[in-house]
Amino acid sequence: MKVAGTFTFRGPRSVVWELLQDPDVLSKAVPGARRLVRTADDRYEGLMKVGLGPLTAEFSLNVTLADKVPPDHFTMHIDSKGGLGFARGTAVVDLADAAEGGTTMTYSSDLQIGGRIVSVGQRVVDTAARSMTEKGLEALQRALEERLADRSGER
Repeated sequence: MKVAGTFTFRGPRSVVWELLQDPDVLSKAVPGARRLVRTADDRYEGLMKVGLGPLTAEFSLNVTLADKVPPDHFTMHIDSKGGLGFARGTAVVDLADAAEGGTTMTYSSDLQIGGRIVSVGQRVVDTAARSMTEKGLEALQRALEERLADRSGER
């Protein structure tokens, strides 16, 4: 399954980069992640909950950040397993300056999903993945706004 797109954050690239390295914030970017804990440099473990059609399942989640070129690029390796199947693959993230102090994120992921969870159908899986990605990006934007407000003393 492939998901790709762009999203423009209303904040500077250095702060967006910083957010994407923070496990509390990074968990908002990984669709379905409930918890993410740093276990080593650039390695995180956690729990992911996914609902697809009539099925809802929890998965263990391992995320590794690699190929880092701050504040421009990184690759996220994802491996998750649960009672209903697995998901594993990569997501490539590129950040670039955008107009008016914003940051454009270009992302592409290629995930392999297997097990009983696939029984709901590829179309349902694709729709859920796109929806979860959109929600994750919106959550990242809110986290960015909070961090910028904290830094400017508005809170």
